[in-house]
Amino acid sequence: MHCHKRRSTTLEQIEGKLVRTLFQEETYTVVLFKNKKSTITVVGHFLSPQIGLTYALEGEWVEHPKFGKQFRLASYKVVPPTTAKEMEKFLTSSVLKGIGRKITKKLVKAFGSDAIKILREEPDKLKDLPDLSEEDINEIMEAYHDFDYGENLFVSLTQYGLESELVYKIFRHYGRTSLAVIEDNPYSLCLDIREINFEKADRIASQLGFPHNDSKRMEGAMLFSLLLSRDEGHVFLPTSTLVNRAIEVLHSSSYYIDIAKEQDISEQLLKTIQDGKINYYCDGCYLPDLFWAEQEVVEHLYQIKANNKLWQVKVEKVIKTMEEDFGITYAPEQKEAFYALAHKGVTVITGGPGTGKTTIVKGLIALVNRATPNGKITLCAPTGRAAKRLAETTGQPAFTIHKVLGLTGREKEYSSYDIEVLEADVIIVDEVSMVDILMMATLLRSLKKGVKLVLVGDKDQLPSVGPGQVLKDIIAQSMGEIIRLQHVFRQEDTSEIVLNAHLINEGQFPDISSKKDFIFIQRSRLQASRDALIETVHRAIERAGYTLDDIQVLSPMRYTDVGVWNLNKALQELLNPLEVGQREVKAGFYNLRSGDKVMQLKNNYEKEVFNGDVGFITEILLRSDEETDEDTIIVQFDDTISYPRSEWDQLTLAYTTTVHKAQGSEYPIVIMPLTFQHRRMLRRNLLYTAVTRAREKVILIGEQEALAYAVQNNIDSTRFSAMTKRWQENVSKEE
Repeated sequence: MHCHKRRSTTLEQIEGKLVRTLFQEETYTVVLFKNKKSTITVVGHFLSPQIGLTYALEGEWVEHPKFGKQFRLASYKVVPPTTAKEMEKFLTSSVLKGIGRKITKKLVKAFGSDAIKILREEPDKLKDLPDLSEEDINEIMEAYHDFDYGENLFVSLTQYGLESELVYKIFRHYGRTSLAVIEDNPYSLCLDIREINFEKADRIASQLGFPHNDSKRMEGAMLFSLLLSRDEGHVFLPTSTLVNRAIEVLHSSSYYIDIAKEQDISEQLLKTIQDGKINYYCDGCYLPDLFWAEQEVVEHLYQIKANNKLWQVKVEKVIKTMEEDFGITYAPEQKEAFYALAHKGVTVITGGPGTGKTTIVKGLIALVNRATPNGKITLCAPTGRAAKRLAETTGQPAFTIHKVLGLTGREKEYSSYDIEVLEADVIIVDEVSMVDILMMATLLRSLKKGVKLVLVGDKDQLPSVGPGQVLKDIIAQSMGEIIRLQHVFRQEDTSEIVLNAHLINEGQFPDISSKKDFIFIQRSRLQASRDALIETVHRAIERAGYTLDDIQVLSPMRYTDVGVWNLNKALQELLNPLEVGQREVKAGFYNLRSGDKVMQLKNNYEKEVFNGDVGFITEILLRSDEETDEDTIIVQFDDTISYPRSEWDQLTLAYTTTVHKAQGSEYPIVIMPLTFQHRRMLRRNLLYTAVTRAREKVILIGEQEALAYAVQNNIDSTRFSAMTKRWQENVSKEE
């Protein structure tokens, strides 16, 4: 196999016991080893260094200007121990993933220091052990084969410059087919594993001898470009844009001098379309799941509209009854929503804060109960936080869309989702601005014939994090009855937050003269803005009695002086400094400590925690503790959730987060820096979304000119979407 070539003939081999970890960031580690002669400092990438284990190391000696002689690691292998006690420690050090202490003790009791040798050479002997079921034996052997293959994979892949953390992710994704997949098509890596970019795949391809104009390389560049465009919110790319982006990707390579010609790439695009890896529609090139999703959204909406059943109910009479029962008077635009529900298949309700969306949703539920007493209503929203708010405001059960659809998160291809038909007669979806094209398609696929669909959302908020601009497109083409709420009710009682949100949305500078609900703190320098923000958080907690749960700092960008990353580090030091005895572990970009405020980064349906959920670390357990078999972080959300080390990449610090991550949430206090360092992201819809996250107080810190720029900048980056074109085609067919 290509992968087993050595990088150099000058590498040395040494063996020693790991006695101390001096430094670890990601998988880059500085450790002390002891062998028969001396203590050695070793630097390099370890997947999971275990104190007390013996390793066979391969590498070279280097002279560090400050720290002196060090052994720079190229590869390593764990050396199985020679005593029963060491073998037990070896097996419980997470070498065999998923094998608990009880089974480990049985193996060591039976085979002592020969346990690994038995697994490798005489696995049938496991059948002679009492109390080991066939399932136990299968789990043990699977774990051993994974360990054995993983060790070899590490040796094979680190020569290509892949960090050991990436080797672990590759193994987790492809299992024991990893080498075969990589040798056949190294570009699979940048398409399947988010942390691997085209450059890393290109490096492997060049070492494997792939030519610069190889069809897999050109195809990989196009598919990688489409993946990046999906992350930008695009559903497709125009043909010329895709070809140009693919050329840029190929051109930026450090490993190939020659560039594939535009004609070659265009010809490869045609082949890739013929192979079904890219779909084509009206000069648009799509990833297949996005192509089918967009098509299904339009077709299903059209069918719901066409299959509409008129309710035989006197709506005006029901409205009067509801007004008497609730002691309110509905405005004309609110009444329009009730007529729409009774007479139309699809109803869209859009409006800003204070315009009565919640009042209407409560009224719609009451209307359904009066008009069709046996009608089944389902309330849902895209996130757990939004669903919880919907349940609180309506007094009715509400769920995430994923929960309603029975999705587990393990579904790979959108087109392969096996969705059962929902029994709901009326389905009300809140916070629709957050719903991307894939989720909307999956939801619509589940609806039965004759269903009434109500979509509620604020069209002026940021579009979904995922691809598409579903709510905007539906409204643009009137794919349902569109109810636009523009009147702010009880304006005299309305908070400055709501009034200023509407001013911002209309392109007017907000009123910052008050010091009540909407506060602007002027600071012209970045350091001054940062200091003022940290001091404001400190005062809110120390003097005003707010908790960390009440306050959310939002930042327009991640990596700036007052971006998410820097503010998280600063606020962690202020609010949860490391103390003697407090545990801290490295996870992703941050050191996480017990007591830290953290956020879930992806939907985890098994644990029932979702992207954007915020909780607090209550405990950090390490393998050396008797009560756990592996390093574990315990987080308190609504429920207590355990994260083994393999899932730590799902967590990040949440003292500060992006505005996108805050969508669908509300907080008593929102604090946000506004500086021209964030110029690229300063847009009206971002500012409007941030401001409308706050219930009690908004505090903006920075430059008035940056605030004015954000209010005026209504040029939102265009997303490539063909929903409106597809809708027009459906309409023209009917005509």
